[in-house]
Amino acid sequence: MLTSMTGFGKAEGSIHEMSVTVEMKSVNSRYLEIFVATPKFLNFLEEPLQKYIRSHIRRGNIRCYINVSSTNNTLADYVINKPLLKNFMATVREIAKETQIEPRVSMQDLLSQPELLALEESTLDYDALEIKMVEILDKAIAELMEMEKNEGKFIRQIFDDRLHIIEEQLQYIEVLQKENIPQHIETLKIRIHKLLNDEPNNLVFNQELVQLADKLDINEEIDRFHSHLQQFANYLDSSEAVGKRLNFLLQEMNREITTMGNKASNSKISQHVVEIKNEIEAIREQVQNIQ
Repeated sequence: MLTSMTGFGKAEGSIHEMSVTVEMKSVNSRYLEIFVATPKFLNFLEEPLQKYIRSHIRRGNIRCYINVSSTNNTLADYVINKPLLKNFMATVREIAKETQIEPRVSMQDLLSQPELLALEESTLDYDALEIKMVEILDKAIAELMEMEKNEGKFIRQIFDDRLHIIEEQLQYIEVLQKENIPQHIETLKIRIHKLLNDEPNNLVFNQELVQLADKLDINEEIDRFHSHLQQFANYLDSSEAVGKRLNFLLQEMNREITTMGNKASNSKISQHVVEIKNEIEAIREQVQNIQ
């Protein structure tokens, strides 16, 4: 089953009277890139959460945001540094005395001194907190993956429709190819006859025909293209991450169809080649979103 790299997941829960929200966003990327953002006091969770995400998701740019709030102020408390505050005020009075300037210290002046207030974090059981956080994260991952699977089903339908068009166009090329070489040979005969006003030397002419037929023959390219189509279809049913493999097959298809157009030297075949290239490009754009 195809899985997209585009998804969103959200889960909520509570831990030690804290309200926790986990949001996950995923977009396409060549590799697996994981970014976890937590409040400062939960920085120790970033590595284990990244590891857990890595064990469930194979490819994509993953952004995970952890938001925590507490109505009971259980996370942290501000504590006044009283000795430093007394020292600060004493210094202000001393400056006032020396300069004969009336001391006017506002609350804003005090709060602008970061050392006067210290943020003391509540004592938490880190191991228990990690277990609970992973449980909430797991729900967000499940929602994200469900969205990715649904997106994958939609992309699969796009692939099926466009592959059907490619197969039809390839069938037209196969029919035209059967007539292409005889037409070129007949055209060559007419041109030589006009130039020589006589029938050409059979041996030399036959050698030229063999070279021309070999140059115009695209049967091998058609066979390889069929093989790539079959492999592509097989990968669509795989449970593994196949995005990079599909992209490689599309490159090979594009190479084969380009060779067909160059070798055939046939305007009708070229029209179908252009149509197939357009479909390949449309599929390639969607493949960039597949894990």
